Amino acid sequence: MLAIHRLSETPNSKIIFLAPTKPLVNQHYKSFLDLTVIPEENLKVITGTTSPEKRRDIWKDLEIAFMTPQVLQNDIISNLYSLENVPLIIFDECHRSVGDYAYCFIAKKYVETAKNYQILGLTASPGSTEEKISEIKKNLFIDRVEIRTEQDSDVKPYIYKVDNEWIKVKLPSEFMDIKIIITGKLRTIYKWLKQQELLNSSDITKVTRKDLLALDRVINGRISSARTDEEKFRLFNAKKSIANAIRLSHMDELIETQGVSALDGYMKKNIKKIKQNTANKSLKELFGDSDIKRVLRLIETNKQKGIVHPKLEKLARVLHNQIIENRDSRILVFCHFRDSVNNIVKFIERDKIIRAHKFVGQANKSLDKGLTQKKQIQLLEDFKEGIYNTLIATSVGEEGLDIAECDLVIFYDIVPSAVRSIQRRGRTGRKKEGKVLLLMAEGTRDEGYYWAEKAKERVMNQSLRTMKKNDSSSKAGQSNILNFIKEDEDIKDSSNFKNISDTSSIQKIEGAQDYTIICDNRETASAVVRALSLMGVSLELKQLPVADYILSERVGIERKSAKDFNDSVKDGRLFNELFELKSNFVRPILILEGDPFINSNINQNALYGAITSIILNLGITIYKTNNPSDSAMFIYQLAKKEQSDSKMELKLRFDKKPIEITSLLEYIVAGIPGINSLRAKNLLRELKSLQEIFNADIGDLMKVENVGKKIAQEIYKLSRFKYQNNSEIEYD
Repeated sequence: MLAIHRLSETPNSKIIFLAPTKPLVNQHYKSFLDLTVIPEENLKVITGTTSPEKRRDIWKDLEIAFMTPQVLQNDIISNLYSLENVPLIIFDECHRSVGDYAYCFIAKKYVETAKNYQILGLTASPGSTEEKISEIKKNLFIDRVEIRTEQDSDVKPYIYKVDNEWIKVKLPSEFMDIKIIITGKLRTIYKWLKQQELLNSSDITKVTRKDLLALDRVINGRISSARTDEEKFRLFNAKKSIANAIRLSHMDELIETQGVSALDGYMKKNIKKIKQNTANKSLKELFGDSDIKRVLRLIETNKQKGIVHPKLEKLARVLHNQIIENRDSRILVFCHFRDSVNNIVKFIERDKIIRAHKFVGQANKSLDKGLTQKKQIQLLEDFKEGIYNTLIATSVGEEGLDIAECDLVIFYDIVPSAVRSIQRRGRTGRKKEGKVLLLMAEGTRDEGYYWAEKAKERVMNQSLRTMKKNDSSSKAGQSNILNFIKEDEDIKDSSNFKNISDTSSIQKIEGAQDYTIICDNRETASAVVRALSLMGVSLELKQLPVADYILSERVGIERKSAKDFNDSVKDGRLFNELFELKSNFVRPILILEGDPFINSNINQNALYGAITSIILNLGITIYKTNNPSDSAMFIYQLAKKEQSDSKMELKLRFDKKPIEITSLLEYIVAGIPGINSLRAKNLLRELKSLQEIFNADIGDLMKVENVGKKIAQEIYKLSRFKYQNNSEIEYD
């Protein structure tokens, strides 16, 4: 209703509907198709699989765009189109609007750009505290909060009864044997940390992993200011102890809530790191301990006996009975760990009436392939059609998905997050009565997490009521959406909207638009590109074969976070990337963001060796920054200096054509999209001449080192185009 109202009062305008994932975007698009009379051709889903040029063309003719924030963020950064005539952006699942999430950047750019802006945020679970909710309000420029519960008159007619039931199980004695060893080691570490006056308690029920992570950050600060070697040694020992305490706490959680298979998977991943020599010293020490070796033997014994977590057996019985009672039943099982999802699917697929499939995110983890968003959408369709009657889902299934047929939700494990718990429960009871079952292992953190979540949910509801009460513009309440639309006319005078720049430490810089920076499009995952955009710098996003940022023909920049720097030293990427940088730019620069010596599992001397080699052997300048904002400001200042001194147009091919024939051939081949100087040398070394390269078929090209199918196809296609002045292109 609000979208239609804004379209009707602002001619030639466009509405944007944002949601975090493609399945959700697709769902909202279908809702608008069903609920409005807007012509289908004016409602468009815009995704990253569509080329930027095509997205620009689609934008011209649409009325409502349904997008993920990543796509809109990249289009804003590239100035692909303007938000000037967008009178409304809807942010679904707006509780994500914290930290560096794209929603925060989009909101700020929107209110700076649009002539007549309005923002609507939607969420079932804004957060546990008033502080968290206030942060979301600030980041989205929200003027007021409206709350609806199942008891409100405008909601009650659409709510269906949902029963909640606990099912408790007892851990087998074999699991308790493993647990006793793990908690004993954990208690020993906590006692030592308490003796060092780093922890207030050694009670394993009172110290959380969150406490340990906070302590680790404190120790990092103390290490940098320690004056004696003795003090540094003590603090580094404390860091090792904390790292192992976090690992032991995780092991304890796995055996309690997931079972021996999940714990076995975790142990094997760590053993693999040790064998591949990628493990740090603390991990090697932990797995060299006799008690941990004993745990490994007990795990093997449990596996041979076929002992599984009792929750798994209980789940299988519940699923079987549910489907026997109702053949049309649709069941969602939520599990926190992906390894456990795979174990559950494997265990229950023995029962032929349970047609189960995993429902996980896109990321590929080790040998476990994720699901593309296209596959996720197809799975939801198959679920609705009854091809599958049970989905075993990680957190990717929690947010927003409208699965009308789902009549049973099962928590395989309990999460201590009010946001996630509310999202899980919300997957049932949408179009008919539903049921929520919670599986708990008695006397374990399952029970503790349950009560922690309930407390957070109470605090959240109280915070929302307090905020609404204190919100002067909402004291009268709103009986229906028409009041919200009417009140929109008064929003523009609200003092909350007058000083937009106060919402971020990053300010727009006068004249920044005069400078252009070419950015590698993979860098948009960092906050640096967003910061440059907020400063007002003109940005071009391209997939760069060399460098992360290009400022001129002679200046190229590689940016490494401290973690990425360490990782690239270990896997050998660093010097290959920097050699390419040096080969292509007269002034190569490495930005090192953060301190690589903190939380590093690389020997200090090795890190110093890498840094000195970069400076002395490669001749590359290293500049250290504290955070992405610092990096963005440094890059901007470099661009300002470089481009003020030289008015040449910024191009991707920088070096002058070489005079020497061999170098000239490399230069020509390196002009092909996707070919860097290394690939150019490989092609010429293998095929000897330009004639042989351009006459080669795709198979022969793919035999060349570092030349894959995509690049081979590109060379083959370019070499067979016929050029015509009328811009029409024919294949030979």
